[in-house]
Amino acid sequence: MIAAAMESKDHLIGTAAQAVTALKEKGREKMNKVLQKGISGVQSVLSGCREKMVDVLTSYEKTANQIDSIGDEFKQIGNSVANVGRLLTGKGTKEVSDEKEGVALTRVLNMPVKKHISALKKQVERIDGAVAKLDKVCAGLDTGKDKEKSRVSVKEKLSQMKVKSEQQKKEPEKPKTKSQEESL
Repeated sequence: MIAAAMESKDHLIGTAAQAVTALKEKGREKMNKVLQKGISGVQSVLSGCREKMVDVLTSYEKTANQIDSIGDEFKQIGNSVANVGRLLTGKGTKEVSDEKEGVALTRVLNMPVKKHISALKKQVERIDGAVAKLDKVCAGLDTGKDKEKSRVSVKEKLSQMKVKSEQQKKEPEKPKTKSQEESL
C-alpha cells in the first residue's frame, strides 16, 4: 500500500513536470493531454489499491462472522449446560437468555476486527471520492474550448510581449499636456 502511494507520488511529480514543459513548448492543449494521461495512471493505481482493500475487507468480514458464529455456539453450549443442571435437579429445561462468558469473550476478540473493517470501509470511500474528483478534473481538461480557440504557447506569448515592449521603447514619448501635469 505504501509502495503504491510512493509510486503515485512519483508519477504525479513526473506528470506535473511534463505538463509544465508541454505548456511552455506546445500550449495548453498538449498540457491537457499530458495531464489526462498522468491522471489515468493515478486512477489505475488507486483502482488497484481499492481492489486489494476490498479483498482485505471481505476477509475481515468473513473473520468477524466466524467469531460471531463461535460466540453463538458458546451461547448454545452455555444454555445446554444450564439445562443439564436443571434436568439433574428435577426442574424443566429453559432457554437461558443471559449472556455467557464465551459470548463476551468472542465480542472482545471481535472488537479489533470490527474496528479494522470500519477503517477499511472509510479508506475505500476515500479512494472512491478521489477517483470521482480525478474524473471531474479530467472532464474539465477535456472541454472543447481548446479546439475552438487556437492557443499560443507561453514561449510564443513571451516573445510577442518582448517584441511589443521593444517597439514601445523605440517610440518617442509624447509630451504631456498641461492638464495632465496639473492633475499629478
